[in-house]
Amino acid sequence: MLNKNEIFPIGIGTWKIDYENIENDIRSLMYSYENGQNYLSLYMMYNGGAVVRNLKPFVDGLDREKIFINVNVEPTIEKIEDIEKQLNEYLEILNLKYVDNLQLHTPKATKLPLIDTYKEMQRLVNIGKARYLGISNCNLEQLKEVNETVKIDFFEGVYNLECKTNEDIGILEYCKENNITFVAYQALRRNRTAKRNYLELIELSKKYNKTQNQIILNWIVKEKNIKPLIKSTNIERINENLEAVAFEMEREDYQKLNNFRSQEFDNIKIDWYYTGDGITIDQLANQFE
Repeated sequence: MLNKNEIFPIGIGTWKIDYENIENDIRSLMYSYENGQNYLSLYMMYNGGAVVRNLKPFVDGLDREKIFINVNVEPTIEKIEDIEKQLNEYLEILNLKYVDNLQLHTPKATKLPLIDTYKEMQRLVNIGKARYLGISNCNLEQLKEVNETVKIDFFEGVYNLECKTNEDIGILEYCKENNITFVAYQALRRNRTAKRNYLELIELSKKYNKTQNQIILNWIVKEKNIKPLIKSTNIERINENLEAVAFEMEREDYQKLNNFRSQEFDNIKIDWYYTGDGITIDQLANQFE
């Protein structure tokens, strides 16, 4: 049974898994697993649960003790019983006795007080249906509030070269201080960052003979101590991702990426409480090509 410190630096994402060609995608996911990637993130909201259901043959083929499975409690939780009901659905579909990490996809997912939601999730940990608790797409105040009530072990949020909001508001530092593993989605902005050909990335790509995406992933893993969540069913791309964590850059080069800012993204107002005034954090990375 894996503990949180045994997770591979890059997680397996499942967004837009092609369930109509699932056999090919499962072969690619198995390649990722066989080459060390042992963190699997699942969302019932993808294609109305079709992705989770169609990934059962993949999960069946894994050594349960050597795979770390994260699942999300998603919209909409109207009563406390809905939380265990959602978890049970994952367990039944995948024929699992427990999940490794149970997290709320976003505070908006629950109509209950956030603390009440997490007390119930803690109860599910206590009875052995989950091992760790995570939270996603919340602000620093919400993270602190929950972590002071139950122990949070994982925070999932957007982070990439251009979108540094979660660092700016103190979440990265809080996670570091409280032994919370930061898992980043949209670490490459689905290849859109590389397509912009920023001078810093071009120079570092040439210097280290790596792709721009490899430079970004290396910086995120080695410098920021973040675990990026990457979806790929292309063997060549999987190998590229794996190779991204197999080299070191010079201190000054990591610092160049630390100092990089995108005014476009910095100027976006985040709507943390879903009032309609600004952009919700989960949509931040999608704002520009």
